[in-house]
Amino acid sequence: MSLYRFCRCVAKPFVAMLWPTKIINKEYFFEKMLPEGGIVICNHYAIQDTLIQIGQLYKKEIHVLAKAEAFQNKFANKFLRSCGAIPIKRGEADIEATKAVLTVLRNNKILSMYPEGTRNKAGTEQMREFKQGCARFALKTQKPILPMIYFKKHKTFHRNYLYIGEPFDLSEFYGDRSQDAFERATQKVYDKMVETRELCNKWVEENNPKMFAKQKKKGLDTEK
Repeated sequence: MSLYRFCRCVAKPFVAMLWPTKIINKEYFFEKMLPEGGIVICNHYAIQDTLIQIGQLYKKEIHVLAKAEAFQNKFANKFLRSCGAIPIKRGEADIEATKAVLTVLRNNKILSMYPEGTRNKAGTEQMREFKQGCARFALKTQKPILPMIYFKKHKTFHRNYLYIGEPFDLSEFYGDRSQDAFERATQKVYDKMVETRELCNKWVEENNPKMFAKQKKKGLDTEK
């Protein structure tokens, strides 16, 4: 058993107990993305975002971009690399990280990304402007993108939902390497995430109206 699988088995019940999260449309991940690979994107509140996905979705490995500083410790470096994490140097063009990402996708594996590029510490629904990395990788490899949205910021021992939307591609931009194409492709990725947020909110409103009403009262709805 790999170090990743061992740690996952040990941590899974604790993660499920601390941050109980129901995943909607799991079949989109297992049936439509896992066999052929692609890019999975999600809004980003905290480290729990990744831990929850590891517990319920990523059974063998998780290829996710992580800041290079996290790999400086010898043990952390070994553990992160065993998970499939890819170190990236922030604020500069990292050719090695780009090559590693393209290798993952071309080998029909899944790359997990947070397109906002940083955490939303305020815990609001409104997402930051997306970085172009997701669109560029999808265009380069012609791989599909799977959007996922957490309904709210995680709170210990409180239920949450992770809504998975339909996978989509950027085929209308294939072959166009202009800056305008990258910008329009990135906008499409953002728009698809907004659509997924709307579907997530609708699902929660219909299936857990009390939670939905509580969030609306807090002013975390998209209208604010």
